[in-house]
Amino acid sequence: MNTKKKSNLKPVVLTAAFIAVCFTFGIFLGKLMGGGNSAENTDGTERFIRAIYGYIMLILSLWLTLMLHEGGHFVFGRLTGYKLLSFRIGSLTFVRKNGRTERKKFSVAGTGGQCIMIPPECPEPEKAPFMLYHAGGGILNLLTALICLPVGLLPENYWVKTALVMLGGVSVIQGLMNLIPMNIKLPNDGYNLLNMKKNVIDRVSVYKQLRLNGLLYEGKTYSEIPDELFELGRGGSFGSFSQMVKGAKYLEKLDFAGAAVQFEQCAGDDNPIDIYRYEAKAELMFCKIMEGAPAEEIDALYNKELEKYMKASGKTQIGKHRQLYAYQLLYKRDAQAAEAEYETAMKLRETYPIEGELRSELMLIDCIKKRGEMI
Repeated sequence: MNTKKKSNLKPVVLTAAFIAVCFTFGIFLGKLMGGGNSAENTDGTERFIRAIYGYIMLILSLWLTLMLHEGGHFVFGRLTGYKLLSFRIGSLTFVRKNGRTERKKFSVAGTGGQCIMIPPECPEPEKAPFMLYHAGGGILNLLTALICLPVGLLPENYWVKTALVMLGGVSVIQGLMNLIPMNIKLPNDGYNLLNMKKNVIDRVSVYKQLRLNGLLYEGKTYSEIPDELFELGRGGSFGSFSQMVKGAKYLEKLDFAGAAVQFEQCAGDDNPIDIYRYEAKAELMFCKIMEGAPAEEIDALYNKELEKYMKASGKTQIGKHRQLYAYQLLYKRDAQAAEAEYETAMKLRETYPIEGELRSELMLIDCIKKRGEMI
């Protein structure tokens, strides 16, 4: 009983500590930026210009620290034998394919960027290197802060000082936000590292997850991937990911009932990971449509909350338009709305980065189209 309470309180305590650090640093930053040429030595116009400049530096620092963070994963991943699959900032995605770099478009809710790499093949997955790749982003952020903050204290020039201190400050927050273990909407790098250090099952699960992603990027469909890579640790993000990819494998076989079993387990409101819960509900809705389920079951899933999520993620994810294509064509019987979803899906295939997943999606879209022709 006590153990359970400690387990529940730990993320709360760590999150509170992180907020306290950010608050303290914010006070320090405000005092620092107010020093030197203080407000009484400047007129209203200059203060306004400085405020705008500070805001611009903040926005630039946020983007730069994000790029440095993902770059840290890349650098430290390469140092430990990892191979680059894709590098993403916002929705702008670069994919390595056949020795060339191609520009694609993709995004994942709750993430500002991703550097996805595949670990070196290892006969004993629990011994595969993991520490530097996963910690690399936070490490480079903190190294940036160690350089920028001390140097930023030296110049008297307000404009240089502001740029350096802002970049250093945001880098501190970005580094801590990723290295202090937290599991809010998605587990962060520190949370994953802590679990991997303590639990060999988690190390193996992360290794399998990255290898599976690598095969998808290289063009393998779910049915072509070895079954052993689908068996991940139970619970949390690993359990949810395992259920989602198993469900995708059933979808490729057009076994919608089997897929629904996997997605239903992941779609429950007790799943603390928002992205998996929404993804599972969207796929479960699709399965029910393909199985000809009663209208009340489909309507219960496709509520305002899910509609909002699908609209946001559908900007780059072809799967959302496959689901909505089935919804409009086979359930609503709205040919015009269905055609719009189909056309959007066809446009997205040109920029979709995960080749194996794209092959699977196009096969399912063709299946929906053929069913629609039979109505």
